[in-house]
Amino acid sequence: MSKKRLPYLRFAEDFDDPYRSEFANYSYCTECGIGYVDKNWKLNIDESLKRNPIICPACRKIKENYFEGILYIRGNFYKNHKEEILNLLKNEEKRQRAKTALPRIGRIEENDEGLIVYTTNDKLAYRLGKALFKAYKGDLGIKWSDGNIFTRVYWERDE
Repeated sequence: MSKKRLPYLRFAEDFDDPYRSEFANYSYCTECGIGYVDKNWKLNIDESLKRNPIICPACRKIKENYFEGILYIRGNFYKNHKEEILNLLKNEEKRQRAKTALPRIGRIEENDEGLIVYTTNDKLAYRLGKALFKAYKGDLGIKWSDGNIFTRVYWERDE
């Protein structure tokens, strides 16, 4: 029996992304330090392997305010547990970056309604929302764009 993915869990891998292109092997980002080795982005590469200075796609997206995921956090629970929630988000980002170095939280804004978290990757926004739901329950809503290249995630809990 083969495992079928549900349609709302599909991720588009082959879309036309202006931030993804081929990089020379042993390229490294002058902004954040991640390296491109054997067609993979790595968090830590040896200094002797850093040969081609570039700005990685994630740093470019952050600089240009181009985000592929947005997480909206609302409710009284957030207001009373702000530091815990921020720590959970940072830890989940760190866990995801251990797998692949590019997904990153680009910006966090706070307003009267709650928190807005912008991510450089649609999957990261989805995973941050799932982590909040797993840890604190509440209401979780996910809206994918056509082709699943942009995601809006809504998490809310009122005590």
